Amino acid sequence: MVVTCPKCEARLQVDEAKAPAREFSVRCPKCETSVEVNPLTATADQNAAFSEASPNTGFERPASAPRFSRRASDQKDEPASDGAPILNELAKMLAAALKTADKPNPERLRIGQRKLLVCSSPAYRESIAESLIKEDYDVFVAENLAQALGRMREDRMDIVILDANFDPLEQGVAFITREVRLMRPSERRRLFFVYITSNARTMDLHAAFLHHVNLVVNPSDVEQLPEALDVSLRHYNELYAPFNRAAEVAPI
Repeated sequence: MVVTCPKCEARLQVDEAKAPAREFSVRCPKCETSVEVNPLTATADQNAAFSEASPNTGFERPASAPRFSRRASDQKDEPASDGAPILNELAKMLAAALKTADKPNPERLRIGQRKLLVCSSPAYRESIAESLIKEDYDVFVAENLAQALGRMREDRMDIVILDANFDPLEQGVAFITREVRLMRPSERRRLFFVYITSNARTMDLHAAFLHHVNLVVNPSDVEQLPEALDVSLRHYNELYAPFNRAAEVAPI
């Protein structure tokens, strides 16, 4: 127990095991002042002081890439919510199903949206996200490496789009590529990896093989990314259709 002298403010250490349970007095060795001590009050004051001085050691969740939403100018023609979010979600799912019903590959039908993570430089970040959210993807945008890794470890992404110029100060390309390569084969098959680079032609299969990705897109063709992604995903799902049926998993 620590007691403070009211006159000279000296701190006195009192052995609680030897101190009586009732109120008692001790003499300050510095100024000879008699200090009255109430054990209950002294203990409460000491605990309060410790709580105020203790730093916050609680675990802070690392930042992860936020979900991308359309700009207000793109949403002005959409009807306002009438307080029935569940009905709205059902309507979106029905619209998505009708949209894909005429596709040549019926296995493309999924429950829910594809989760897509954009890891791009500011030059293409927003344009890529805008074009893909219009195609009914659930888009997340990472501004730096920490957000990208946080999102990949928090949620299972269906698609990851990586720009060759993503967060160069933190070696974003190297660490995102490493994260993908460390996946188990069963997890890697469930991820469609896209690489945006000026050193290859769009949809060049040989370049994609050399970069260990599923699709390569040249920055000059970034506006055609949704179309290239749709075609490549369809071929990818056709390739793994027997495996997906055997494993009883949905296509990407």
